[in-house]
Amino acid sequence: MSFSFLFGNNNSSSGNGIYSLLSEYNNIKSGTYYKVVKAYYAKQAGSTEAAKNSTAKDKTNTALQSEKTKELNKTQSDAKALSEAAGALISRGSSLFQEKDITTKGEDGKETTTKGYDMDAIYGAVKKFADSYNNLVDSASKSTSKTVRNQANNMVSGTKTYEKMLNKVGITIGSDNKLSVNEKDFKAADISTIKTLFNGNASFANNAASRASMISYSAQSEANKNSLYTNRGNYNNAYSTGSWMNSFF
Repeated sequence: MSFSFLFGNNNSSSGNGIYSLLSEYNNIKSGTYYKVVKAYYAKQAGSTEAAKNSTAKDKTNTALQSEKTKELNKTQSDAKALSEAAGALISRGSSLFQEKDITTKGEDGKETTTKGYDMDAIYGAVKKFADSYNNLVDSASKSTSKTVRNQANNMVSGTKTYEKMLNKVGITIGSDNKLSVNEKDFKAADISTIKTLFNGNASFANNAASRASMISYSAQSEANKNSLYTNRGNYNNAYSTGSWMNSFF
């Protein structure tokens, strides 16, 4: 039998092939290959699981950020409603606080016309203000944002400085910091006190509107923070700009 194929220069590649096969055989026999393959697939499985966990975490974060955005948007909406309700009362030119011809009918059926204020309209506007105020107290005080809650506390504290005067026109502040308007007492109250509270730039209504603006600003600032990147480097999709930003990565 010739062994020239093991030593011949022209067949060196064949010899190397034999040694390579013998080396692979020894690796297989000793279990080295098994360990390498096992380690490889374990690493691949770990990477896949890590990717799944990261994706799940991103989805959870996005869902939480989306809920926070909805909450902050609700607070902003309530703040806007209070500002609008206050605006209808504050203006010095508001027709609400201008005397009109008021016609009443006596027990005998006879009608009498006198100059006076439309207390039904004024009460309606103040009741709308109080309802808007209460909605904002509710949403802002429950906010996950400490800044928004602090601004809500400032508004509540400012309202309490007017408490005695509010009581004079049938408006009380409850233990939940919300306003309650007694219609009968309000309509019977002194109109000059009502004007002081709700008409003009120095009024309680204007003060509350200013506080509402600060709450709205704080809510907007907090909402902007939701535009930060996720832990995977993608732009948060809580805002509509998210998908556009992600297209760059």
